[in-house]
Amino acid sequence: MYDRIEPYLKDQEIYATSAKVLLANTYALASDLTTASNIRMKMNQSGLKKFTGLSWTVVNGKVVEFRAHDRLHPQSNEIYEELERLTNELKQHGYQCDASWISRPLMNNETEESILSGHSERLAIAFNLIQRPIPNRIQIMKNLRVCGDCHTFNKWVAQVRQCTIIVRDATRIHHFYPDGHCSCGDFF
Repeated sequence: MYDRIEPYLKDQEIYATSAKVLLANTYALASDLTTASNIRMKMNQSGLKKFTGLSWTVVNGKVVEFRAHDRLHPQSNEIYEELERLTNELKQHGYQCDASWISRPLMNNETEESILSGHSERLAIAFNLIQRPIPNRIQIMKNLRVCGDCHTFNKWVAQVRQCTIIVRDATRIHHFYPDGHCSCGDFF
């Protein structure tokens, strides 16, 4: 399929990146990681790059930015420790990571959980929980669409921590309520 649509994307760089990422993700969801990796390799060779996941949140009147797998924040160690505690807490309530959202093969030092837990909105949530351990509301804006595993994760956080989480992603605004539901009706 990739070989059939590639000629149509040559002069459409803006659309080509998104289309190729979506196609690679589709192959990955179908458990064809080899084809997904080949698409990503061709993207890199042609100079196309997937956008880095970014999330912004406001805490104590200051805008804080997080990048996927970011370790540059001054409280990075504390953020990752909080995220690990939070993930373990959610697992005790029934949360399980959904590795089908991982669209590339794991490297030697990676686990499915380590890839998913580095998503920028999770770092922003952990940071919020460090600053305000019992928040009423957490607000996050991100530049990409929320992945399915993060969507589930956010529902669990809202339910277990009894707070509202609002995430403005690239396509919609998600309100995760303390009852564990999202305003999008799980259509994202």
